[in-house]
Amino acid sequence: MKQKPISTITSYEQLKIISDPLRIKILSYLIEKPHTGHQLAENLNLSRAKILYHLRELEKYEFIKLVKKIERGGNILKYYQAIAKGFIPDDSLLVFSESEEATRQSYLEVLDRAKSRVITAPSSSFSPESADVEKWNSLSLQQEVSVSKEKFLEFANKYRELINELSCNNETKDKDDKDKYYIMTTAFKIDEFLFSNSEEDK
Repeated sequence: MKQKPISTITSYEQLKIISDPLRIKILSYLIEKPHTGHQLAENLNLSRAKILYHLRELEKYEFIKLVKKIERGGNILKYYQAIAKGFIPDDSLLVFSESEEATRQSYLEVLDRAKSRVITAPSSSFSPESADVEKWNSLSLQQEVSVSKEKFLEFANKYRELINELSCNNETKDKDDKDKYYIMTTAFKIDEFLFSNSEEDK
């Protein structure tokens, strides 16, 4: 199944479904690739019955689809996948507190999945070959800045364009000489700076 880049949440019922932290966690796995209920139960250390309940709810409200069935040992394995790589609420739903909670939980889940990717990445990912950070085959940055909303939005759009450009390069031929990279980004407004060398302290 070809996933849509973004799917819009259009009803309050959908919003309530997606604001549950466990469902967001399940959905994060299904955004990556298809899973069975058994695989999700093992990954999340939960009962299969509990996972199947949430899968039914996510399927009912059109967040996921059954993408294939495989018969194995007399059992039918059902693989589910998210219909999109991301979900955002419609403007009409932004007044509800569930919208904020769903968005916050999705950020937390992205960070949690990123941590697992770091843990399982090959050791070569974190073996610098030079003291020059610009030659490192990895990237880890934290920065606090003070800018206008308009300036931030301008930056965010440029950044998305840059990521899309890199992603389009991934679709070209001659993939044998290419490495695989994981890129995760979060940015959001904060109340105060934590780093003493942030812009307002200069």
